[in-house]
Amino acid sequence: MEFLVPVAFFVLVGWIVKIVSDNKIRTRALTNGNVKESIKHLWENSYANKPLQNIKWALIFGGLGLVILLAHAFALAEAVAIGFAFIIVAVVLVVYYYITKKK
Repeated sequence: MEFLVPVAFFVLVGWIVKIVSDNKIRTRALTNGNVKESIKHLWENSYANKPLQNIKWALIFGGLGLVILLAHAFALAEAVAIGFAFIIVAVVLVVYYYITKKK
């Protein structure tokens, strides 16, 4: 289990680098006009244009943090904590669905 932290760290760093580089390429292509009109709509609806996505991730990470705190406070077994985490994420996604449905 100790090897998971460094692996997760390098995966996270790689993912962040990919997102940043893809965003730079997308921005350059859109500003230079190197994109065909038929696929331009795919890039214009990027993550930055969807502010509710941030709320979704804040709710998910907040819920997972709550699960970790509760699992530690009540000394829950690992399987119970993982199951509880999945339940909380499912509930958070349902809440997010209703938030976006109202908008």
